[in-house]
Amino acid sequence: MTLPHSSTFPHHVAAGCLHVSRVDSGLSDEQWYQLPEQWNPFFRSDQELNRSIDASGVHHIELAETLHKCPHFPPELQELLLKLALAPFAKLFRHHWIELEFTRSQDDADVNALIRVYLLPDDKDRSLINRSNKTLRRHWNSLLSKLDFSASAWKGKSNGDRSFQPALMQPPDKDGAESSLLQLFNTIPSPKPNPEYLLDSNDRDYCRSLLNCDIPGLKTQLFLYQREAAASMFQRETQPLQCIDPRLCYVVDQHEDPWFFDCITGEVLKDGRSYEGVSGGILAEEMGSGKTLICLALIAATRQQPAYRPEIYTAPAIIRPKLGSLADMAAAAGSMASVPWRSYFSREQCGDQEYTNCLGKIDQNPGWYLMPRPAPKRVSRQPAAPEQSDKLYLSCASLVIVPTNLLEQWKDEITKHTPYLRTLVLTKARVPTPIPNALSLLQYDIILVSMSRFERLIENRIKDRHGSWVLLSPLGQVHFKRIIIDEGHALGHSTLAKKSNLLLVVEHLQTSARWVVTGTPSKGLYGVDGSCTGRNELSDDQERKDTEHIGSIATHYLNARPWANKVLEDGDTTADWRIYVMQTKNNNEVQNHRRHSILKSTLNSLIIRHPKSELSRLLPKITERTVYIDGSYQDIMSLNLFAAHIILNSVQSQRVDQDYFFHPKQRKYLDELVSNERQASFFGGNFFTASDIQKAVLTAEEFLQKGDVVISKEDDCLIREAIAFGKTAEANKIREVSSRCFEVPIYVEEFPGKEYTGVLSSWAVDGKEGDRMCTISPLVVVLQRYVRPWLSSPESLEIVFNSGKFASYGAKARNKAMGGVPEIIQCGEAPSSIAFTEKDDKVYKDVSKQKKARSGTLEWADVNDTFEKDEEIAEPLAKFSLVSTASAKLSYLIDQITKYKDAEKILVFYETENVGWSIAGCLEILHIPHLIYAKNLKAERRAQYVATFNETSKFRVMLMDLKQAAFGLNMNSASRIYFVNPVLNPQVEAQAIGRARRIGQSKDVTVETLVLRGTLEELVVERKKKMTQEEHRRIKSIMDDKPFYEWFQNARILPLPDVAADDGPGQMAPLAVPVPLFGRGSGQIIHPDQDLLAKGERHSSDRECAVPCSDTGGIGSSFGRKRPLSMVTDAAADDAADREPKKPAKGVRFA
Repeated sequence: MTLPHSSTFPHHVAAGCLHVSRVDSGLSDEQWYQLPEQWNPFFRSDQELNRSIDASGVHHIELAETLHKCPHFPPELQELLLKLALAPFAKLFRHHWIELEFTRSQDDADVNALIRVYLLPDDKDRSLINRSNKTLRRHWNSLLSKLDFSASAWKGKSNGDRSFQPALMQPPDKDGAESSLLQLFNTIPSPKPNPEYLLDSNDRDYCRSLLNCDIPGLKTQLFLYQREAAASMFQRETQPLQCIDPRLCYVVDQHEDPWFFDCITGEVLKDGRSYEGVSGGILAEEMGSGKTLICLALIAATRQQPAYRPEIYTAPAIIRPKLGSLADMAAAAGSMASVPWRSYFSREQCGDQEYTNCLGKIDQNPGWYLMPRPAPKRVSRQPAAPEQSDKLYLSCASLVIVPTNLLEQWKDEITKHTPYLRTLVLTKARVPTPIPNALSLLQYDIILVSMSRFERLIENRIKDRHGSWVLLSPLGQVHFKRIIIDEGHALGHSTLAKKSNLLLVVEHLQTSARWVVTGTPSKGLYGVDGSCTGRNELSDDQERKDTEHIGSIATHYLNARPWANKVLEDGDTTADWRIYVMQTKNNNEVQNHRRHSILKSTLNSLIIRHPKSELSRLLPKITERTVYIDGSYQDIMSLNLFAAHIILNSVQSQRVDQDYFFHPKQRKYLDELVSNERQASFFGGNFFTASDIQKAVLTAEEFLQKGDVVISKEDDCLIREAIAFGKTAEANKIREVSSRCFEVPIYVEEFPGKEYTGVLSSWAVDGKEGDRMCTISPLVVVLQRYVRPWLSSPESLEIVFNSGKFASYGAKARNKAMGGVPEIIQCGEAPSSIAFTEKDDKVYKDVSKQKKARSGTLEWADVNDTFEKDEEIAEPLAKFSLVSTASAKLSYLIDQITKYKDAEKILVFYETENVGWSIAGCLEILHIPHLIYAKNLKAERRAQYVATFNETSKFRVMLMDLKQAAFGLNMNSASRIYFVNPVLNPQVEAQAIGRARRIGQSKDVTVETLVLRGTLEELVVERKKKMTQEEHRRIKSIMDDKPFYEWFQNARILPLPDVAADDGPGQMAPLAVPVPLFGRGSGQIIHPDQDLLAKGERHSSDRECAVPCSDTGGIGSSFGRKRPLSMVTDAAADDAADREPKKPAKGVRFA
């Protein structure tokens, strides 16, 4: 007779079966055939647990009534099985952890038998049975690993398919189980907040105000998705959801009854276990979607709501020295209970009338509580008095920590959207102002802190006498309503053993909610349109890193349970994210499902974001195109020098040994060579000197004459072609000029005073006279400054020209530019027998000394500047124009910038500083105001540039290092973007475009990528279309990609344009329209700070006046460069160079 499960073991889980063969059982044949062929429960010599409780509350242990009626397994055979085949699990049976039933197999009774195993869940009968025995727990886990969970085995058939994992409650979605982390991130459901779920009436009102955008003090109308995101943030702060322990898999037993199973620890639960969700999370809306505005809306909507006192801490009774007034006692009682009193008495609620007395009483009676100090880590024989509890004040303020370069942007956003928020700004200054005391901090709505200043608080950590760390800062005496870390994805790099200073300081602060604001929580997580294609898939290594970063943020910063469980906490177990989530996929369906389930539930519970498809319609239209440009004669010559460099090395080294560029030991030198060649696609005339080329050619010719090495016909043709080209390059005068002065040669026409003897030959860098003259931008700057006093006086100019002073001054300036001996710094050892020796890859460092600038006012005018704005420019100067440059890309950029600068603002992204300064040099002589967002600028200076570029109309062009296109930068005033070189990684390119293509952009965005035809850049464009994200993550440099590696190995010399060797203008890239070089701003000496927005300044014409932020730090006296000053300057110009970074060396790779 087989009893139904509900009557046999109603409190157990019908898990699975153990297979026992006749051989393994240890029974004789006679004993084997005495075994029953129907299910019989094992007999207990002790008594079965009876869970009835009498009136006295005592549990009775009696024989269960149903078991008396059930046929039992023969006791003597049972004991033999428990001693032999079931020996490892006998203790589990005797201690009531399991129940057993036995039968011989229905399809192979002569050989096999089956034992049903019923598991007692860990959350049942804990008062009767001790489940903490470690030895029994090891046997328990061993038993689970051997169970056959198949239905056929449970029915008594031993030859069916076996299953070593329990059946899931819901069969896994095969497509879903294979979803990558990137796919899970992009399929996070859009937030749908519902105020009716909130229990508190005030919380419901705040949530409705966010959803309806009815927020006092918010001047900007929010989009629907922004309202949903802000309301969801508030809902998660005030009433986090209850989440089932993600470690548990929801499975069913053999009778379709559900139970929960942790396949790592072997824990079996009948009712499951839940945790309260995180108060906070990750706001991960798309780039440019207004995450800052969402946070400000949340802060503004709840600015009157104080933080709630944690339930574990009690507020002691307030003891007053004398009887308090009714107003004081009422205010104190409300503050201690976190009642939003201010909202009832504020001007927003009461119209024009404001109850200042009531508000004053609320300020005088803030809420607070006492938080005990941590218990001593070591017990001392001499008992000491306990540490005094810390007093923490309940605040309405939000603590916002932002990267230093985004601090000004946050201040600007606060002024623009929520000017009435009381804001305290703490930034890293040369002499930081002390943080106000705790009571003063309660008066603010936002405490805005730069990340560098916040991290310095680590210096204020000390250990108390019990060995616990204590933060000595007013910030540690306030319980903030929330903490928001902008661009906080760096928190993912912290581990339990190595926490960042940022995280260590955060751990000392008391906050009700914690938020991370970032569009990309980890490097490989970003928004994609629609379903993920193969090109968007991440490598296993990158996905593992991203998973680890998400787990680190959840564990160490957000304190998400169970991942943040501590070892010393009672009633729960620790959970290691690496064990549960980061194990590689295998054939274990339950483990794979658990891993997928944990990732999905974690992302959904922590991250707030809308799919990119929902936001695309709100983003400005973007037009992207690749512009293919034919290189100039000088461009092709520069690139061919690199090809000749590789060819001569390959042939002479016979592509073997360490002398070969592509030998593994020469990888560093090869990477330098590749980087320089990529730079040469813009301009590379400064990489090889004539003497270097001559020496390489002679070495190659000597190699051919000796004939010691037999080479193939193909190599013979290659080396002879390289030699012939080397001779051509060596004799080229324009290339010689660029290699001597480290500048891009340009051609001008209608040079002032050209009709006077010696003028052209004095100013021309090649010494030639003609209708068009070859020069460089620093010399044009010198010229503009020299003649500025006579811009509107043709008579005075004629005197200067005729006197010979103009020609003499030009000769001196030219000789200074061309004749200065640069300091030589070796860039690393090159192979001894390569065609171009170590000197080929010199780094030239400009050692011209720069004098310090004057400090003082922002406007610094030239004392000799007598030119009036309403005067006409003298005719000899008005016709002076730029007609061409040696770089085809530079000429194209000049055409584009001059064409669109009046109607649109422009971003130009470059990859090396030499390129940036070359572009800036031409913009300077064309008197086009511009800014350079370079990596050598301090963060405060970069933030000042961004604010100036966005808020003023003067600066039309921003030159930006591609590596500095940082997360979070908002430059939506620009609508045209140019990439000087094609960007291989599409995510880097998207980050750069995201600086301008943002919600709120009023114009369509145009993006152009410049590609030099017939060069490596064409391969970059082609590979970018085909490479997957896995390939992008795998390669550290382009030489790690086989097609690029082979392209360099098979370098070939390109045919030069059909231009005569002495035709200088013909070797240039002409401008579409000549650009005048004299205007009202030409030659004016400008202070580095002129026209920049000062700290805290905003243009009233562009933005309404607002309550200024309180700033306890400053930008200080660190200056960066808006425009490059020439390396050839007069004394006054040298004085303007104070506090500016040196102009980078020409011909060097900047990492």
